[in-house]
Amino acid sequence: MEAVQANGSGTDKGCLIIRAYEGKPFYEAKWRDAKGTQRKRRLGPAWLELDADGKWVARSGRIRPGFLDERRAYPQMASVIEEHEAELQVADPPVEVLFPEAVDAWIVYLETEKRVKPSTLAGYNRLLVRPGQSRDLRRGRIMREFETRPLRKITTADARRFLAKLDREDISARTVNIHRQVLHAIFEFARREDSFGLASNPFAETTKRPEDGASPIETFEPEEILAIAGVARRGEGRRRGGYAHSAFSSDSNREWRRLHEQDAALFVIAACTGLRLGELLPLRWRSVDLRAGVLTVSRSISAGKETSTKSRRTRTVPLAAQAVEAFESILERPNFKGRDDFVFCGPAGDRLDGSSVRARFIRAQKLAQVRVRRFDDLRHTFGTLAIRRFDVVTVKEMMGHAQLSTTERYLHSKPRPSDAAKLTALFAEEDDHELPLAA
Repeated sequence: MEAVQANGSGTDKGCLIIRAYEGKPFYEAKWRDAKGTQRKRRLGPAWLELDADGKWVARSGRIRPGFLDERRAYPQMASVIEEHEAELQVADPPVEVLFPEAVDAWIVYLETEKRVKPSTLAGYNRLLVRPGQSRDLRRGRIMREFETRPLRKITTADARRFLAKLDREDISARTVNIHRQVLHAIFEFARREDSFGLASNPFAETTKRPEDGASPIETFEPEEILAIAGVARRGEGRRRGGYAHSAFSSDSNREWRRLHEQDAALFVIAACTGLRLGELLPLRWRSVDLRAGVLTVSRSISAGKETSTKSRRTRTVPLAAQAVEAFESILERPNFKGRDDFVFCGPAGDRLDGSSVRARFIRAQKLAQVRVRRFDDLRHTFGTLAIRRFDVVTVKEMMGHAQLSTTERYLHSKPRPSDAAKLTALFAEEDDHELPLAA
């Protein structure tokens, strides 16, 4: 048996093949079906003959009944393929994939392939919580809308209606955009051939909402930080179960004093280095070089788990004398000073709890009678001060920012004390054009 592919016999649905058996040619259809299986079907005898070069060419004369030429073979091939695919659909109807299945697959993809930070993953899980799993109605908007919907039947019109519904709620444009961004990412993942092979992303044609500018950066004055540290050092920011100082043994009181001094040092070091709280908590002594005056930042806490830093890069930060002094005060403790010990630790040398640190920081501010701000504003204080003496690229590296635009926010976040005097001098440069100070 011989087989020859006719010229121009390939189509997007199949391939028309000329075969011969005992010298008699026939047409055959060859294609790959919806399941990826290669198929072949004999179509019928071909109205062909061999030329002098041994190639199959069209025979002359009228086609006899029962024979096929190329013009008739193509429609018959298409009919055979269509009939086979229809049989596949009946025998194995497509299973409707519901939206939550795509969400679950996307979360696994983020965990394994993208390896997103645990805190980022936790944020997505809060946003995609199922109805009934949270009493907070601000969560679960996405699942309330799409939980029972087949993935392939969610349209661009559905996407626009959902976002318009969010627009009518008492939430910010940024929150609406976060919902839109997550849904866009889920459907974009569902378009992959190795996931669900979705034809299009219904959120691709939706509109991003205009957002307000970033909130002003909050900072502390140096004297405020000293006042807060003083409160912490005296132990006023810690709760001791309502017991008086005398109710504890000398060893217990010594440990309390260590913890008080550690809190004070922690607040000062945060302001002097610009480290995030998540970077301070896993800090070990091997990363602190007091002699060289530098600090190496390589680890962070994300949703309670120790991971790489937010930017996934290691950086070094110079230590001001105030930070060195704070570290030295911690080293006065009798133990937990080895290279692998935590700098900031509990009574058993264990890592501190971030939520408790934040709570003590809030209490210390109230007792110091300063305006209450977030722990993260200690980092902003460092950025605002550092930008006055270092170029923006250096500050970016010290703070571990991924984008230069993030660092540039500090350039004009807080006027220098001398700025007002400079403006006054500008307006009064020429006496004959001096502006009146009062009407």
